[in-house]
Amino acid sequence: MKRQKLTEVLIELRKSALTIDSKESWKEVMKKYDLIIVGEKFNKISTIELEHSLKSTFHYEFANDEILELIPQTCHELGMKTKPMELLNDPLKIDAYTIHLF
Repeated sequence: MKRQKLTEVLIELRKSALTIDSKESWKEVMKKYDLIIVGEKFNKISTIELEHSLKSTFHYEFANDEILELIPQTCHELGMKTKPMELLNDPLKIDAYTIHLF
């Protein structure tokens, strides 16, 4: 159930990010989803921001551990790249992911 919701949200975020064609539309999309979108193509988000958006915009409750567990496989299935973000004091522990929406 949570995986399906996460998939739906990621698809919606990708579609919206693809519409960004100006500074104004970038700001509108970020405001709509309460989410920071970065990258040269405005196509990168972090799971930290995603967790916040899931709660504030989509009204879905996900624990950080749940997101970290679901993101790699879900993004792979959607053709989205992920990059792990490790803790400085424990480089073997993944604390978040950067997601390339497209």
